[in-house]
Amino acid sequence: MPNRDPRTTPEYRRLVVLAAKDDAERQKTIRVAKVVTGDPGQRLAALTFDDGPHGEKTGDLLSVLRRLRVPSTFFVVGKMALRFPELIERIVLDGHELGNHTYNHYRLTQIPLTQVAGELNSTRDTLTGLVGSPTRLMRPPGGEYNEAIQKIIAREGYTNMLWTDDPADYKKGRTPERITELVMRDITLGGIILLHSGLPATVAAVPGIVSRLRTQGYEFVTCSELIQRGNGLLHLQNHSARISLTAAT
Repeated sequence: MPNRDPRTTPEYRRLVVLAAKDDAERQKTIRVAKVVTGDPGQRLAALTFDDGPHGEKTGDLLSVLRRLRVPSTFFVVGKMALRFPELIERIVLDGHELGNHTYNHYRLTQIPLTQVAGELNSTRDTLTGLVGSPTRLMRPPGGEYNEAIQKIIAREGYTNMLWTDDPADYKKGRTPERITELVMRDITLGGIILLHSGLPATVAAVPGIVSRLRTQGYEFVTCSELIQRGNGLLHLQNHSARISLTAAT
């Protein structure tokens, strides 16, 4: 008799739903419309991975993160989540956090405003169908948004998660060493590091990034935890002051 795929068992499904529900409950406490970075008074960093999941490449990344015991946030594309539902489940079960990166990965500033909410909510519905709970965190493709789009993001109940540290790992010729060098060059306390889950060079760079940041005393957290441990403070992009987080009203 062939071995039964454990992912088809009720127990496996129950674990996925419970893990996703835990994230959803934690995110209910987030009352901000936009986050640029965490509290500059805490040696915390959040690794974030955009655009996936990407089959075997994302699977390799998850294996590395599990070995290193690093919780991360994956901003996933809805249509890709439907292609690789098993990876969405694995992300959740491995203790990572899901974020919304739109359904089609359209640049939101280049589509009609009437389509923006649909791009977000289609991915919300997809993730709810796959793991039982939605995510309140989102990131616009390319980081492109404007005041009108930000209002839609807030109105629909999402938090716009931006970043402080972008090594442009997607650029042609980027090596693991160069990606690591650029991350370390720009790292700041409370930093949010933007990477991509489908790039072999990025997967190879992660162990070095983690090792060097841990040597400097950094603790890795998900985006939700970064917000919650920030004591309601947001460091401005010029790193000169702290202000109250913007309420999502």
